[in-house]
Amino acid sequence: MKVIIAGGGTGGHLFPAVAVGEELKRQRPGCAVLYVGASDGFEARWLPQNHLDHRLFRVHGVLGHGLLGAVRSLAEFVRALFGARRLVADFAPDLAVSAGGYASAAVALAALTKRVPLVLMEQNTRPGLSNRILWRFARRICVGFPSAASSFAPGKAVVTGNPVRFEPRGEPLRSVGDHLQIIVLGGSSGAHRLNLGVLKAFGILGKRVIKFAVVHQTGEADRDLVSAGYAALGLSAQVLPFIDNVSEALERAELVIARAGAVTVSEVALAARAAIFVPYPFHRDRQQEHNAGVLERRGAALIVRDDENLGENLARAIAELAAKPSRIIEMGVKAREEARPGAAARIAQVCLQIVEEPEPKVG
Repeated sequence: MKVIIAGGGTGGHLFPAVAVGEELKRQRPGCAVLYVGASDGFEARWLPQNHLDHRLFRVHGVLGHGLLGAVRSLAEFVRALFGARRLVADFAPDLAVSAGGYASAAVALAALTKRVPLVLMEQNTRPGLSNRILWRFARRICVGFPSAASSFAPGKAVVTGNPVRFEPRGEPLRSVGDHLQIIVLGGSSGAHRLNLGVLKAFGILGKRVIKFAVVHQTGEADRDLVSAGYAALGLSAQVLPFIDNVSEALERAELVIARAGAVTVSEVALAARAAIFVPYPFHRDRQQEHNAGVLERRGAALIVRDDENLGENLARAIAELAAKPSRIIEMGVKAREEARPGAAARIAQVCLQIVEEPEPKVG
């Protein structure tokens, strides 16, 4: 059995793809998995470092780059599509899985033109552009949140949850320690605005920060800046450019401050932790805000706007929760109610069913 899994650009697309690939190989030893991503995406570094079979295409998004940028991106996409068609012909997969990201659309289209069955993964509550176009031609769409299923025809979507590489045990806190354990996550490459906002918030909180112990994933570019910021504040902090096993780090935390990518929201729910989400403010469809709303509506998270008052807004939210440890515990319990463990196994089963059970003929 051979499977192409396309996805990347950020960890939010790459790691669900890898989780499904690893599960397929676990359930079907000998299964060959080929990962496809973008040459300047997060996967271009991560896949070689982890010795996974992969191919990379030069491709960027079309929207938000002006007319000339859009023309260049379309030209890149056409080249990537032809490259993907050659790759599909050479690898001869039994199935293609699109996990999102710029390269995934080219692979999905190439698979369809070669009559290879296609499975789509939609991590967010609101489907992205390529999935809104391609879902009609896919055999199944595996969605991370139930609200996303309504965007597709009945019978096409399967609510699987979002797959993660390392799944937390999901044990809610029984108590909160004297030093509040906080983890800050800006995504696989960090988030500069969030990094600065968190530092400003801790500065506003003043002497109260001596009651905090912080783990902060900064991204490579901001590591030194954030380290210097914590040193100036006199705050105990472990500053890391990247955390490979986020689930393990979440289990040690008591409060999460994070962007609201779909996988991050899912990991927070799986870990049963309270969260302060700061959605990325520049998505056209407010994608992260909708993701964060899943836990906010359940009473498991607070949403803080990323605006000119981010530091002040964060300081208020942190102080509010730090003053009420029982609320932090309660929010974690509510977060767990939204969790969908075992998502990678469910998606793998969807894939295996398509490959091993021929599609019924019509007529």
